[in-house]
Amino acid sequence: MSGLGKYLSFVAIALGAALLAGCSTPSAPSVNVDEAMLLVQVGRPVLRCRADCLAAWRAAAPQAEQDLARQRWRDLAESLIRVNYQDDLTLYYLGRAAEGLGYPKAAASYYRQSMEFSGTSGSCAYLSRQCGGVTLPRDAALRLATLDNDLNRARPARRPSPPSASSANPPAAGAEAEPASAVAQPSPEQALPVAPAPAVPPPPPPPDATGSALQFIEPPSR
Repeated sequence: MSGLGKYLSFVAIALGAALLAGCSTPSAPSVNVDEAMLLVQVGRPVLRCRADCLAAWRAAAPQAEQDLARQRWRDLAESLIRVNYQDDLTLYYLGRAAEGLGYPKAAASYYRQSMEFSGTSGSCAYLSRQCGGVTLPRDAALRLATLDNDLNRARPARRPSPPSASSANPPAAGAEAEPASAVAQPSPEQALPVAPAPAVPPPPPPPDATGSALQFIEPPSR
């Protein structure tokens, strides 16, 4: 083979190797970290990459585990966002970061998302084999239960409604209830005027001893 042929063969082999390397280690989708951190505050989904970001996550997982142990919550959240890999472990880490940054409701949302991933073919136990010493979904469920209890205690207690006028002064024990008729009667001022009774004529004179009525006697003449 001539020198030119060897050179062309070497170039072809190099290009093929470069193409294979590019396919085996794809770059993660670009993510705006500042915008994603705003979504983290309210518990919105921010991790969306799967198989294309698996290699990047395997490389970043040890550092994420150290950030968790040292409670570097901001570094942990930003590292997860940049890698953008989504499984139950990264969602659990994101929940811990949100909780450490003071966003308990967002943390509860990420713990629920992590629990939904556990047991599926996309969980850390099945795909990445990088679970960081975390037992999922148990650890996520424990953190979620603690947050729910804290949030319930923080809610203000409902104030009782004021008593009604009828129940403000209840009758004493043993006292009889006032009959309904007494309550329904109007007051003297409100009573209607009563019409006077009709006049009764005087009785006729009584009869005499003989049983006949008294007769008129004409006086004697003079």
